[in-house]
Amino acid sequence: MSVENDFRTARIAHLDLRSYVLVKPSTSVAEVLNRMRENKVSAVLVESDDGKLAGIFTERDALMKVVDDPSTWTLAIDQLMTTDPQTVSSEDSVGDALQLMNDGHYRNAPVLDADGRIVGNVEHHLMIRFLTDRFPREIYNLPPDPEQIPRTKEGA
Repeated sequence: MSVENDFRTARIAHLDLRSYVLVKPSTSVAEVLNRMRENKVSAVLVESDDGKLAGIFTERDALMKVVDDPSTWTLAIDQLMTTDPQTVSSEDSVGDALQLMNDGHYRNAPVLDADGRIVGNVEHHLMIRFLTDRFPREIYNLPPDPEQIPRTKEGA
């Protein structure tokens, strides 16, 4: 099977979507940043009271809106989050998600089910893992320095 075919046929639901963090719109920016750090995620999904996606807050948001202004740490995250972010469905193909992320220069794409409820977040590293799983021999056998040329055969 070709990688191109894998991108078309593999569904988002087949990826490991468990690594995401949900917060409520009233959560403080400081708490969100702590949760991101503790969970080692690059984004949090902001969930409304009805379980729908209200927005997303990413590392980029933190760098552009928070870093230079400590007074923002006490604000509610809904004042700084990106509202109405681009999303993918759990039934979309991995290729569709990659296309969306590439076109929008996104490192995260929230995943919603058919009812619009949050089921995960596609992070950029999931796409990298998807690719490396298709080329394990070529990727995992690379020398530390790819330009390194062995002088002798292995084991000789």
